[in-house]
Amino acid sequence: MPCPFDDIPFVGNGAVLTSPSGGSLTPDYPRISLKGGKFTAMGNDVELDPEVLHVVIVGANPKLSKTWYSKPWSDEGEPSSPDCFSLDGITPDLSIEKPQNDLCATCPQNAWGSRITDSGQQVKACSDQKRLAVVTLDDPEGPVYLLQVTPASLKGLNQYHKQLSVRGILPEVVKTKISFDTEARFPKLVFNFGGFLDTETQNVVDKYFGSEEVRIITGEKRRYTGDLEDE
Repeated sequence: MPCPFDDIPFVGNGAVLTSPSGGSLTPDYPRISLKGGKFTAMGNDVELDPEVLHVVIVGANPKLSKTWYSKPWSDEGEPSSPDCFSLDGITPDLSIEKPQNDLCATCPQNAWGSRITDSGQQVKACSDQKRLAVVTLDDPEGPVYLLQVTPASLKGLNQYHKQLSVRGILPEVVKTKISFDTEARFPKLVFNFGGFLDTETQNVVDKYFGSEEVRIITGEKRRYTGDLEDE
């Protein structure tokens, strides 16, 4: 059973999958929104606990995704398509009409100091995120959700993974508790060990590991006009 965390550098908003022509966000799978510091299921009618999630992480993109918006982001604004993004953190997605650079590594929007926060901190205009595929413990049969871990939460995700790995625990055999840091001024996730999966739940989630469905959600496979491409 492959580990969904294999080779993941837990450091560092990739967009959901898009069509090559429109460039608009058109996910055909559910995702979990963090807007307003509350967990909200988008793309279906499922009601989530707004403060705490109990999930199994069934997949993770081994590469960082990147997202750049030409206009400043606002928590009060309506969701919009990024002006440039990358699912693999290497090159802009094929759907982007006006990519900022051929390579993400040398892109001026990816340089530290390319954006200055309201507090005067130098950051990157193009943000790094980690795309996770998760199922809730309330319904391990599905749906599978996209959960994008934002820059502020990446350190916590890295620490959680380290805590498991030093004990020889694989992430796909445990319950992961995700909550919000109540002292942060913005949505910042906290990851904690929630116990081991029982045999029945483990047998249910095993089918997701390495599946095409999960790889599409994590961005390891890209869907364009009905076709699939491996990253």
